[in-house]
Amino acid sequence: MTALESKAQLTLLGDDAEDTVRWMLRRSSGRWESRRVQLLDTVPDVLGFYSEGSAALAVDFYDDARAGVAGRFSAAPVVLDRTVKIRRGVVWASEPLSVDDDELAAARFAQLMRSEMARPYRDTVLSNRQRDPQAVGWTRITRGSASCKFCRMLAGAVYREATVRFAAHDDCMCTAAPVFKGGELGPEASTVQYMASKRRRSPRERAFLRDYLEGNYPD
Repeated sequence: MTALESKAQLTLLGDDAEDTVRWMLRRSSGRWESRRVQLLDTVPDVLGFYSEGSAALAVDFYDDARAGVAGRFSAAPVVLDRTVKIRRGVVWASEPLSVDDDELAAARFAQLMRSEMARPYRDTVLSNRQRDPQAVGWTRITRGSASCKFCRMLAGAVYREATVRFAAHDDCMCTAAPVFKGGELGPEASTVQYMASKRRRSPRERAFLRDYLEGNYPD
């Protein structure tokens, strides 16, 4: 399984997750407060199901990508406990129900599902890369021309620093692929790419990145 083939499967999983949450929203009933409670009671568990599938897909991809690499290593799925953040996401997504805007609520729930179910895939790849003595880093796999300029800027390089985070935004469906010793390593991430991956950036760094994207990645 190649990185793009695995990403295509993750996209299909995301499509199914989005269809499921839209169906759940249509099935909710009563006043909007009651519908929110119903969704709080069900969406986190359903999202957990898709998160496990996402992590399992990443394990299969990691093991396939490692075929032929020296040493023995078995990837393990990584699904972090994000229950509190997911419940906050459900509260946010259900807010439009208070003004009978089911369309906006459906769009928000779809965004929540796609964002959260893609996270375990990336976490699994990055966590196993850190444990694997033959892995030298990871690279970002985007949706090509369909990706935003920020994601395209972060692609095409190898992130070697163990502490670097995977920068993601709402609806980001980028994935990570491990890079191993003896393979085609490619260039290491630049100073700009590492800066853009930081969890917190100073106002000066944010302004620099904004100008950099506008100058190098026109719409």
